[in-house]
Amino acid sequence: MIKKILKIIKLIFIKEKTFPCIVWDGKKMSYPNLTNTQIKEIEESPKYEGWSVIINENVI
Repeated sequence: MIKKILKIIKLIFIKEKTFPCIVWDGKKMSYPNLTNTQIKEIEESPKYEGWSVIINENVI
């Protein structure tokens, strides 16, 4: 419980670098700014099977 609270507090104060991305879920596209952790989760998690993430290098 305390570890979870500390993790949340850490996430509030330490910001990860985000990247502009194009996310395709098979039906629609979205253009979020995602962190490396979020990108890896979409690419590796069975929950997001069939999804693809493309980092928009033109905006970086």
